[in-house]
Amino acid sequence: MALTATSMGSVSNMANELFKRLDANNDGRLSTTEFQSFLEGLIQQVDNRRAPGAGATVSARADRTYNPMPGFDTGKLNNPSHTTPKYVFARATQDIALGADRPSRSAGLAQIVTYVRERGYPDAAIVGDDSINFGDGFGNIDVLTGGGSWWWGPES
Repeated sequence: MALTATSMGSVSNMANELFKRLDANNDGRLSTTEFQSFLEGLIQQVDNRRAPGAGATVSARADRTYNPMPGFDTGKLNNPSHTTPKYVFARATQDIALGADRPSRSAGLAQIVTYVRERGYPDAAIVGDDSINFGDGFGNIDVLTGGGSWWWGPES
């Protein structure tokens, strides 16, 4: 759901909701990393909408080629009609500019979840600092290794 003053009822409510979304680790504070992830995502969205030929609701990355990822089939990754949570997630990791370190990626899970929700999994939710429940009945999926690499595996 888009954040608008009318959908939230007031600017104060909208500010509170935005803060909750940005506070990826739910500690009641906004870290530099959490704020940076928000700004990077915002800038990326603005740039995508300004791209030549891109409409207001069309992503400038719709026709991009995705890089291979360990544990992911590159054919499925580059097939936009393959929309399982695993491949929607994998595309998000490349469409959203996040740092390469684990803290940046963990803080960026809120952006990943927003991306996934907008692409057909509205019940997706962050679970801890390295897992997502996509709301598809398969439970929590661990999406970050201890070293900060993206991956896909059942939460252990």
